Amino acid sequence: MLILTAFFGWRTNSFAQKSEELLKATANFQTDEAIAPDAAIEISLSRALQSSEKIAVTIGQMDVSGLFSRMENRFVYDANFLPLPVGNSNLTVYLIEPNGSWNEIARLLLLVRSPESKVQNLKIKENKVETQTEKQSEEQSKTEEKKEVKIEDANNSENKTVETKTEETNTETKTETTEKKRFFKFLPTFTIAMQAQPFQSNFPAEARPEKRAVFNDFDLTGSLKTEGKIGILTGESSFDFAGSTFKEKTLQFGALGEDAPDVDLSSYLMNLQIGKAKFSLGHTSFGSNRHLVSGFSSRGLSVNIPINRRFDVTAGVLNGTSVLGFGNFFGVSKVRHQVQGATLGIEFFPKRPLALRLEITGFNAYLQALNSVSESRVVDAERSRGFGLRFVTSDKSERFKLEFGYALSRFFNPQDSTLDPDGNAVSLPAALRSAHYAEASYHILKDLKLTETKKLNLTFGFKYEFVEPLYKSLGASPAADKFSQEYALDGSISEISFTAARLRSNDNLRNVASILKSLTRAERFSVTLPLSALIGKSENPSPFLPRFAYSIDRTRNFGAGIPVNGGFEIDPATIPDLVNTNQTFSSAWQFKKLTLEYTYNRSYADNRQTEVEKNDQLGWVHGLTVGVNPLKILSFNVGLTLDSQRNFELEQVNQTKTLNFGGNWQPFKNATLTIDFSQTLAGDAARTNRNRNINYNAQFAYNFNLEKSKFKKFGTQLFVRFADTLARNQDFINDLNNRTQTKLITGGMTFNFF
Repeated sequence: MLILTAFFGWRTNSFAQKSEELLKATANFQTDEAIAPDAAIEISLSRALQSSEKIAVTIGQMDVSGLFSRMENRFVYDANFLPLPVGNSNLTVYLIEPNGSWNEIARLLLLVRSPESKVQNLKIKENKVETQTEKQSEEQSKTEEKKEVKIEDANNSENKTVETKTEETNTETKTETTEKKRFFKFLPTFTIAMQAQPFQSNFPAEARPEKRAVFNDFDLTGSLKTEGKIGILTGESSFDFAGSTFKEKTLQFGALGEDAPDVDLSSYLMNLQIGKAKFSLGHTSFGSNRHLVSGFSSRGLSVNIPINRRFDVTAGVLNGTSVLGFGNFFGVSKVRHQVQGATLGIEFFPKRPLALRLEITGFNAYLQALNSVSESRVVDAERSRGFGLRFVTSDKSERFKLEFGYALSRFFNPQDSTLDPDGNAVSLPAALRSAHYAEASYHILKDLKLTETKKLNLTFGFKYEFVEPLYKSLGASPAADKFSQEYALDGSISEISFTAARLRSNDNLRNVASILKSLTRAERFSVTLPLSALIGKSENPSPFLPRFAYSIDRTRNFGAGIPVNGGFEIDPATIPDLVNTNQTFSSAWQFKKLTLEYTYNRSYADNRQTEVEKNDQLGWVHGLTVGVNPLKILSFNVGLTLDSQRNFELEQVNQTKTLNFGGNWQPFKNATLTIDFSQTLAGDAARTNRNRNINYNAQFAYNFNLEKSKFKKFGTQLFVRFADTLARNQDFINDLNNRTQTKLITGGMTFNFF
């Protein structure tokens, strides 16, 4: 297992440039169409996340990352747990890099309609129809009466008119009363979970861990949610708690160690809306300027107040780092560990939001040097102040979109009494630097009708970013001293889609002679081609027609030259020049009770460094997956993977074969039996070593739910799992044969009260 870990770590480092592929996010909803509050929104990523990368999502000023469940490259929002906020708001997707920086990868307009809007509209329409029908019938009766009797009493007609107006007034009053009705909802949820490991067997016996080989833990999670409305006042709140009997699983163990509370407040958020003004207290976020303050998330206060149709103000006062527990409850008690900012938004065309919008942002931040109990590093206090602009525009058809941002930040390290109690340290000068970016897209062809069922779409996109050396803002984490350009062309014909893009970037913008200037050139192309879109009828596609997909990525990282007096002239081989090419092909067939999928991946690392040109690596992977569903209660899947990696420098070929088998059976209602088996065989072509790993586990799970009334709901889930892991490592040259085996029995029971 250690050899495999080192091997995969080497492979990851060899193709590290692949992780630099720009990540894009798309959603399953249209920005110009309103959706229901309980709609299941889904976010898809353009590539798989690296192990050190994370995704964060905010809706407006609220961080909702915890409400998204991950399914490979897709993230699905659980609207049943927290409905989407009614009205217009921005859904922003961020990529959290290993250094903790938040980079915005998508910003989408989210339109959510009121759940009562449809009903109210229908009622109003029905009232109007009834009123019109009554008027028509009255007019017909009047006409008939006039024909029969030519002389009518004027007073009677006036009385009828007054009665009709009174009925219309009563109808309008009832409609207004319905719109302004009061309600209050209290939605508590508590979960008590027991996790136990009563048995563990290890071979050899010395491999048995000294601690927690056998354990029994109890965990508690809870949430108190409220929703209410009184006239123009609307409010909602959510308080989340978590606790555990195992101290290292408690929320604040990393910061407080053994002094951490067993049960603590994980997060809370209170939203209050008065008319169109919105106030948020708790774990919220603030900022829409990419380089100055971008979706900074922590505990504090944020507000959004529309002054009129053209002007609105958004502001935030948040703690400098994440807060857990009841300490610093409001997040604003530490003035010198705080982030502050305000944005003035100007809509030049109020009838069409984002047609021409300008945002002016001011920012101030002060962070103290705070370490956790497990950290051993020396940090310094930091402070930054800045000013930023963000400009967004689009045409009426939204074929053309443009976004421009500018930020000017002044960063410095204030005197820190902890590190320098006597004040004798020489302070570094403040750095006043700027950054700007521009993004534009144009629909060259939009819904161009080719046939009755096929439409052509073609979009061109351009991105530009420039960040000066030594630029830093405590509200955002852009890479300083960097320039980049990207050109992209996206197209689709019905279900056929393709993307072509080119990226150029470099650093050392000041052209310092003693610093290496690194250049990056990347190209990528991908196409998705369902054969059913070309052959046969699209409304009734044949299952024998597969769905093909192909992508190629080529990235070159190299130095622009040999720096002067930088030490590189001693060994020119230290100047990088590496070209990574990665190709992936996949095909899938979907039948009623059978699914087939085949994937092929080829990667080549071409090392062009001086004196080490032969240090190239070539790898390929074949994968086949078969899924069978003979019954609704029974399913199987089998997978086979063949992996080969060739190192030209060492003249070595490493091969890996992996076989997976899985099955699911539902013997009776709410019960599931799951079985998984995998075997991996790895070694080199010269047969000098061989490693075998066998994993087997079986799990039985059962859940039961009971609902009697609003506050009498109960659910329980229980599981029992057996796992057996065998690892055998053989070195035929040194005559080594190591074998380890671990057997576990774990179980758990969860009680849900809500």
